[in-house]
Amino acid sequence: MTKPSAVNIHRTNPPDWFKQADFGIIIHWGPYSVPAYAPVNIPDYGTLIKTKSLGYLFEHQPYAEWYGNSMLLPNSPVAAYHRTHYGNTSYADFAKTFKQTAQNVDVQAWAEAFANAGAKYVVIVTKHHDGFVMFDPHTKNPYEPDYHLNFDFVGELAQAVRAHGMRFGTYYSSLLDWTFPHLPIKDYGSFLLGNDKSQTYKDYVWHQWHELIDRYHPDVLWSDIGYPDDHRLETLFKYYYQQVPEGLVNDRWQQFPDWMRTSWIRPIFNLVAAQVIKRDRHHSDDLSEVKYYDYRTLEYRTDWPQTNRYFEMTRGMDKSFGYNSLSRPEDYITADDIKQLIAELRSK
Repeated sequence: MTKPSAVNIHRTNPPDWFKQADFGIIIHWGPYSVPAYAPVNIPDYGTLIKTKSLGYLFEHQPYAEWYGNSMLLPNSPVAAYHRTHYGNTSYADFAKTFKQTAQNVDVQAWAEAFANAGAKYVVIVTKHHDGFVMFDPHTKNPYEPDYHLNFDFVGELAQAVRAHGMRFGTYYSSLLDWTFPHLPIKDYGSFLLGNDKSQTYKDYVWHQWHELIDRYHPDVLWSDIGYPDDHRLETLFKYYYQQVPEGLVNDRWQQFPDWMRTSWIRPIFNLVAAQVIKRDRHHSDDLSEVKYYDYRTLEYRTDWPQTNRYFEMTRGMDKSFGYNSLSRPEDYITADDIKQLIAELRSK
């Protein structure tokens, strides 16, 4: 196939396959699946972000995949749970346990279950904020070179998913990686500005995204939180669209300049963020405009007035994306709930 001579990186019109895909699966599975805990006696994320302070949200984080950060906040339910059940066990110990058991995964059974459920595409978390890589990368973590699976789980899953007629995408936490120097996340400043800003991290993310593209040709590039302040981002998009002409990217590639990531800026940023969130609670239908995307993403919310933009509504089966072993039957969404949700979203 001849590569296009020019690639439009400012697209807002996704390929036809995505327009027709009314149901997809996003898989969160990693070391956080070992402790598998987050508080359950709280509202879901969509409600918390509208009704509580950011400090409360991070301290009472309902997402089990955030265990590695939540355990560092001394007054959080996760920290109390960890002290009681695991004592001095570190998050790295969970990663070691996960590596030993992950090789037993049956990707064929997973793919068959997804296809039988009616999924049109599957997105796998290849690296969440904890930094653990779910394949055997050529680009190693400079601080934790063994912090990854020792087999190509992502490749095996991609093959199984596509063999069952579904599209395959890769999620990657671009802005956050807790194996690099960072602050425990307890407010908006530490959330968006406290992560590593070194050239080492920028190169790490750049090379691992290229590796995902080259090895798996993902139909979706699903970034989360944002992207480092790196001038090469547009080059990455151009390369991706050349390799995967029918591929698409989500909308979580925001870049915050490195000059903002200083200790004296964070308090100012927190004040501004509090005012913005207060304003947005009265205009909850809106999403802030971003520069790059093929579609927008909603999280635990269904309100979407922008009929000229395609979107994806994401949520877990309960209040968490990662497995929470303490979730109760009433916390889970039912098959009928999913059908009603799809019907509602189709009408928007």
